[in-house]
Amino acid sequence: MNMADSRQQLVPPTQMRVKAGFVVYAPDSEERCIVILNDGELEAREKDSPHKTVFTMHPGDLVGVASLLEREPFKYQLVASRDSDVTIINEECMESELKRLPLWLLATIRSFGSRTRDLKQASQKSHIENELLSLAEFLSHKPSKEYLPLQDLLLEYTFLSRLRAVEIIQAFKGLARRHFIEIKAIEGKECCRIPDTRLLETYVDFQAARSKEIPFPPYTLSKIQRKLVEVLARKSGSSPREGANWVKFFSENVPEATLSDWLILKKIGCFRDCGDGNFAIHINSLAKTYLALLFETNIKGVI
Repeated sequence: MNMADSRQQLVPPTQMRVKAGFVVYAPDSEERCIVILNDGELEAREKDSPHKTVFTMHPGDLVGVASLLEREPFKYQLVASRDSDVTIINEECMESELKRLPLWLLATIRSFGSRTRDLKQASQKSHIENELLSLAEFLSHKPSKEYLPLQDLLLEYTFLSRLRAVEIIQAFKGLARRHFIEIKAIEGKECCRIPDTRLLETYVDFQAARSKEIPFPPYTLSKIQRKLVEVLARKSGSSPREGANWVKFFSENVPEATLSDWLILKKIGCFRDCGDGNFAIHINSLAKTYLALLFETNIKGVI
């Protein structure tokens, strides 16, 4: 046989008829291959948890393309859940097929494989630019004043953010340093406590305003207006009042206060309109404004 004939010699795929329970492919196998299910059913299982089914293959399904063409490991064990017919395309078979392809088509396949690999890498890469801000937003949806297992939070946030563990740990330390969260060991377990999720929300709002290069309302307030916010924050159980009565209340507590101070605090959301000219303190908005002033240094990142 001459060299030209040997280059054209085909190595056919392997056809297999297997019984239920047969392991078609194992992750520790040195052979890379494509597995095509012709008939029956295959289950992909975790190597370390052989009874846990990750997904099920039905007739016409195939796996292992990236494993064979891109040499990326296929990490699941394939087991026949019932009697099945499968086709195995190994490296030798694939090479014999590729040798028969025109050069232009082979180049196209390789180019497609390269683009697919790049897209996969891009999908696995985190697009988060500000780890501290992202973590603050994540934790703002957790319950306040509860000690939550730090390991659970790390695992959940790692899955959502795709950030590296070292980056996430630094972000947790950054929030703790600003006193937005508390990290404490309880019964030998590291736990995270969020004193007030509204503080995290305020930090997120501040960063959003800064990224848009617009003023953050609490930090535009004058000294008098800041005093008024503190007075309101310490006042509990206030019933709705007319605007004129709020102005009177302001002047009684901060003599320098004027009508314009009342209008500004109303504008930034410290009050809600109850109708008929009456206004009540907007508890959540006022609390966030007060927290913004109380933790101004921490929020601005000076510490």
